[in-house]
This record gives sequence, structure tokens and C-alpha cells, in this order.
Amino acid sequence: MLAHGTFSNHRSCRGLARHLSRCGFNCWLLDFQGHGISETPRIEPDFESMCLADTAAAIDYVAADSTDGKTWWIGHSGGGLAILMYLARDPHRQSRLHGLITLASQATEAAAPLSNRVAIRMASLVTSVLRVAPGRLLKLGPENEFAAVMQQWYRWSLSGRWEGSDGFNYLEALKGVTVPSFSLAAAADNFIAPPAGCEKIHRCLGAVDKTYRLCGLHAGDREDYSHARIVSSRNASVDIWPRIAEWLHSRA
Repeated sequence: MLAHGTFSNHRSCRGLARHLSRCGFNCWLLDFQGHGISETPRIEPDFESMCLADTAAAIDYVAADSTDGKTWWIGHSGGGLAILMYLARDPHRQSRLHGLITLASQATEAAAPLSNRVAIRMASLVTSVLRVAPGRLLKLGPENEFAAVMQQWYRWSLSGRWEGSDGFNYLEALKGVTVPSFSLAAAADNFIAPPAGCEKIHRCLGAVDKTYRLCGLHAGDREDYSHARIVSSRNASVDIWPRIAEWLHSRA
């Protein structure tokens, strides 16, 4: 299962899915509610409710078509946070997963620099006024985003705490997530998913089999990857996608 991030849809993961399919994997692409070809919900979700509901539905769907009822999950940005929240809430759900891969997924470090903090506060104000986060207008992606989804992410970023609406501490709960994990961060992602935030999530995971990789020139890659290009770019098809396939094959 491949899951996109905010302001996006399944098309952002389509190239990676094609590559993995050629490597012998059966791939599904998820469109979160109100994105891509998925229907818009009657009640606007926040980040947490959207991810928890849609992740559960996606895993149920794939399990019905799987020989062992399990799947691998690959999530870019919010698509990675989705599976982490789903598992953190109930570690017993890990029995339905072989493992997980996150690309540029973090929730707490975007506002660390003052300039980012100001930008996030301004974005929150614009989102409140427009009652939507205008992704297309601001060239953040092909989709607009639900206001409640982004307001929750703004709060996580500004507070530095990844907490549910009920106060649930996701970072603390990640110690119960023990399935194999591969966390990739983008070296040039200085706003949406700074490497420090991705590495923090990696450190909190309770898995013994866990790998963290910062994707950039220092690691021998063709570029210092940005938030978007780590999952969908010509260079990613050479540097990133084969590593993902290799990691999956070594644990399949």
C-alpha cells in the first residue's frame, strides 16, 4: 500500500508503485478522503481522524486480497504519519503488517527556525480566513487541503508536540511499534519534514530492525532531495526507489 501526503493524491506515488510492480510486488495506491478520486466526506476531518479512518479501511481492503492478510505500507509525508498513528493507537494492529517505510514524514520540527514559525502562523491565519488550505493557489501540490487537517498539523509544529485531540502522545507510543521500519529523510527538506523530525520519529520506534537514511549528496545520491522529489523524480527513480525495493525484498 502506497499512501500520499497532504496537498496531494495517489499520482505522487504512481512512479514508485510502477517500479515496485516491475520488481514483483502487488501495489495499491491510496487516495485519502477528499483527494484524487476519493469522495469528499460530509463532515470535514482533521489530520488524525482522516488518517486513522482511511488507514484502517485501506488495510482491511488489502488484507482481503492478500494470501496472509498482511501488507507492507509505504507512506510519503502525511501518508507515513498515517500508519504510525494507526499503529501507535493499538500496537496489536501490527499483526496485519509486514513492515513500513516512511519518506519525509515528521510532525514536530517544522517550526524550529523562526522564519518557519512565522510562515506557519501566517499559513494558519490564511487557512482560517479561507476555510481551506489553498494548495493549488500556493503551488504546494495538486490538491487543496481540509482546513482542519492543516490546523492540526500547524498546532503540532508550533507546539513541538505530536498529540491527538484527546492528548494521546504519539511519539511516546511509538516505542510499541516494533515492525521492521525504513525511515528516509530528504536532505534539502527545510520546512515540511526537516530531517531532525524524521530522525526523531525513527529513534522513538521500538523496532529492533529499523533503518534511517538521509537522502542527499553526502550519501552518494544525485542530489540533496526536497520534500517532493524524494518520492517522485527522475533521480529518485535511480537513488531511492531501488533501495526501497531492495529493503522490501530482503524482508519479504
